[in-house]
Amino acid sequence: MAMKNLKSNSDKKNNEIIEEISRLSGGELSSLELIAVVYGIKPVMAEMANFDKYDSKFIKKLDRINELCKKLSLHFIVSTKKFIINSPRGIFEMVDLNSSQKGKIAFGISKDKDAALEGVNLYYKKMLSDEDGINFGRVMGYPECCLDFGRYLCENSKGDKKLNPDNFGFANPAVESLKRSKEFAWQLNVFSSSVLSYYPCTLNCQESIKYVNKLLKIIKKINPQYEEYLVSLLKEPASLYWTCVDKILFYGDFTGDFENSEVKYYKVVPELNSEKFYQNNNPKFLNDLKKVKGKVQKGNRLIMTPNYFEIYKDKKRIVKIKKDNQYEPILVKPNK
Repeated sequence: MAMKNLKSNSDKKNNEIIEEISRLSGGELSSLELIAVVYGIKPVMAEMANFDKYDSKFIKKLDRINELCKKLSLHFIVSTKKFIINSPRGIFEMVDLNSSQKGKIAFGISKDKDAALEGVNLYYKKMLSDEDGINFGRVMGYPECCLDFGRYLCENSKGDKKLNPDNFGFANPAVESLKRSKEFAWQLNVFSSSVLSYYPCTLNCQESIKYVNKLLKIIKKINPQYEEYLVSLLKEPASLYWTCVDKILFYGDFTGDFENSEVKYYKVVPELNSEKFYQNNNPKFLNDLKKVKGKVQKGNRLIMTPNYFEIYKDKKRIVKIKKDNQYEPILVKPNK
């Protein structure tokens, strides 16, 4: 019994430290990723975080995060450059840390100092070189089948000149994963709030499901309320999805598939964050998102087809919106 209590106290302390690290970073250092590294189901985590000024206040935060990481036997590495993320395509521009431009810095965290450093170094290189993208995935511990999916994304999407006009590549890998999938497991719901730091090769990838199950088992032990919240977020809502940072979650009755579907909803949760997340955006795209959000909030039913979608209030149609591509946006929910 004494040993059991000791283990429980250790888990509680770890969770408190992990939550403080995430809080200090403004939530941009994922507590999920930290838990995975601390408990050994993932070797390294690497993230990008926003910051405005590389000043004494910010440096003080970094020092505190470093101190907390040491308590968890982790090494904390910070990039020496700032990165400007120009759009959902993820094209990076590197500038000095003291540049007046708003941007992000990369962090690497691991029990292995060299691995943490490699994670930071490869974070931006992965967008410039296909091979570095694969190397980054290996350092992060991603499954080989999903690394092969990464190769597919690289090979079929080269900047703006796509070999296949219906292939979004890294601009929208969630859609590419969905297009390859017959089953959609709730553990791999990358359209609501993914617990993965990569996109699975399919939405029924067994290696990825194993990882999620291991992670949720640990979270249930150290923070059962959080585990319950995550599972409900993965299972319950349907998602009207444009990009990884632009989606609207619907709670209600969902029918159909990712081409033709319908949701009768009683609650919506808009998560439209391109304007905050990226440094350069298409104003029309942002304006269109806001218009859809407003119409959705007035309605209680959405019908999706490959060519258009409609929003209704009971039997009255509020708006019909034409789609330029059948995958922008899509309405999906796990079916397994």
